[in-house]
Amino acid sequence: MFRVFPACFLALTLLLASCEKDDDNEGYRAAGITFRSDTGYTHTDDTVGLGDTLRIEALVAEGSERLSRLYVERAILGGATVLTDSMDFGANPTVFPIRAIVDDAPGTEIWSVRAVERDGNTTRRSLRFTVTE
Repeated sequence: MFRVFPACFLALTLLLASCEKDDDNEGYRAAGITFRSDTGYTHTDDTVGLGDTLRIEALVAEGSERLSRLYVERAILGGATVLTDSMDFGANPTVFPIRAIVDDAPGTEIWSVRAVERDGNTTRRSLRFTVTE
């Protein structure tokens, strides 16, 4: 009898530990977007020269919902947002390389990576560049 009880206790403990509780405490978790910070990559807001080409690499991971598509958008302060690139979301996480060429005129530009979930919700992460002469 003493040998059966520990085995049953162990089996019950493992069973309870492996069960997932479906409650509202976990909640929604947005997609994660981080920028590669190695030498040669731009990963923070910065001041750049006219017409500079910036290497940016975004690592995009799903949150609690599945992702379908990734977009790169550029907005010159005061102007409309323009789509510059897009790709289907592949493996989780997905690496999204970006070649950002800033304007030949002084001003402020915002470059954004936008991850779109299958239900249409989006997560956006942006970098702001001040373009100077």
